[in-house]
Amino acid sequence: MPTLSYLGLGAPVIPPRPFDIFTGQTYAAFALARCYSSYTGPCVRVRRSTGGEADFGFTARGALDEADLLAFIGSASAYVVTWYDQSGNGRHATQAVTAAQPRLVNAGALDTGPNGHPVLVFSGSQNFDITGAAGFARNASNLTVGVVGMSSATGGSAAFFSASRGANLSWYRAGILHTPTLAAARFAASANDVDNPPIASRGYVTASWARLIGRARFLEDGLDLAVNGATTTAAPGTSTASVDSDSTVVRIGAGPNGSAPLYGQMSALVLSRSALDIAALDTALQGIMP
Repeated sequence: MPTLSYLGLGAPVIPPRPFDIFTGQTYAAFALARCYSSYTGPCVRVRRSTGGEADFGFTARGALDEADLLAFIGSASAYVVTWYDQSGNGRHATQAVTAAQPRLVNAGALDTGPNGHPVLVFSGSQNFDITGAAGFARNASNLTVGVVGMSSATGGSAAFFSASRGANLSWYRAGILHTPTLAAARFAASANDVDNPPIASRGYVTASWARLIGRARFLEDGLDLAVNGATTTAAPGTSTASVDSDSTVVRIGAGPNGSAPLYGQMSALVLSRSALDIAALDTALQGIMP
């Protein structure tokens, strides 16, 4: 079955994509595949280890254009400078420090997940900050964070995502972490600025790929954490939305103050200031598993 159709001599019709049902509901969306059929921009900007940078987009089927990427990289390695936001809000994930850029190609070979699709590699010192995302957790009654990733950490904690209050960068407003000593994934979220926020926890096996969804409903029933579609709910703590006038750090691959660095891999992250339906979001994440 063809994946594209043409209306007369017009532009090709892009097939539906897994996140189309969330159009207009996401704050930022990152993936190494096309999330939305309406998105026509690039996927990543990469730095070649031998010099030079370039943007790379998607094939007609919505996959990262691996052929163009590998042709540009050759036998070198590639590191991601910018992971582009596909939500249409322009909140791109960026990293200017070369040593802190996640790897995408290793000596001419694409880094891949269990299904052979591309992934970003984090080895403890790589992370992104999300441009223009200071307001993600500010005055929010609801938050949703979805991750497709794998943590190989064996000690401490590893943060796939974190957002903090600027006055104290150890304060989690929201975060998805792996804590190996507890054999668990954890979703931390607070409606107020506290050093030890409420946490929802669910079992997670180190070095396994998972779809992790954290959802905070501060004015309703609590915190939800889903791991591969199975959900745990915890108490939300103080049930009032925060009034936070300070800036926040919103980061991929580390805690807000640089602690809890991620050792592992990631292929997608989605943020929303709404309480997205967990089952629908899990299905969307399944559609872009690497």
